[in-house]
Amino acid sequence: MKINISNTTYIFILLSFLSGYFEYVFLFLLIILIHECGHLIFGKISGINNIEIILYPFGGITKYDEKLNISIKKELFCLIGGITFQILFYLLILYLYKNFYITDNVYNKIHKIHTLLIYFNFMPILPLDGGKIINIFLDMIFPYKKSYIISIIISLIFIVYFSLNNITYFSIFLTLFLIKSIIIEIKNISIKYNKFLLERYLYKYNFKKIRIIRKIDNLKRDYYHIIGNMTETVFLSKLFDRK
Repeated sequence: MKINISNTTYIFILLSFLSGYFEYVFLFLLIILIHECGHLIFGKISGINNIEIILYPFGGITKYDEKLNISIKKELFCLIGGITFQILFYLLILYLYKNFYITDNVYNKIHKIHTLLIYFNFMPILPLDGGKIINIFLDMIFPYKKSYIISIIISLIFIVYFSLNNITYFSIFLTLFLIKSIIIEIKNISIKYNKFLLERYLYKYNFKKIRIIRKIDNLKRDYYHIIGNMTETVFLSKLFDRK
């Protein structure tokens, strides 16, 4: 497992030390790391390989060496690992607090951070866990590309909602972070969809469910397709041979 700390996080830690908020920031980053380790371990259990965990001032990301055509069940299982580990850690802290092993001050800080992270991380905004879970459920209903676009639209709506209802210095930084993240998601729509198609061309997936569709944009996750009068394999072969 490789853990990387962004340069902005080092600056964030230094500023917290100078301003007297180091303990709060340390606990904040600790809970984020535990949350990301939950994703990592659940990913390992389901057979997903990870590349690294990256810690940012306002959150963390676990990157995986995994294909976009991973099964929906595996991805969802991996996603719930973060909140599972975070809740288990909070329950441990609660037990220690009730048995007088930690002070009121430390417990109150951890409780506040735990609650804040759940609220923030489960907003339906990509690339947060809440946005990814919404995207997974949309994948069950809509084709891959349409699901991704709908998820981005939902993300934009909730970014606006969050920015209008949380006007503090901290929320402004979070809003800027979310805006930057969703801009990257928008720029990557075509790249991500082409990668989704290319994977299905290069690798053999044993999908048990079959759908008949009329055009390539209607491909869904966890399905093998018949496109017009051609199988998906033949169609993609001709598509990429032309390219």
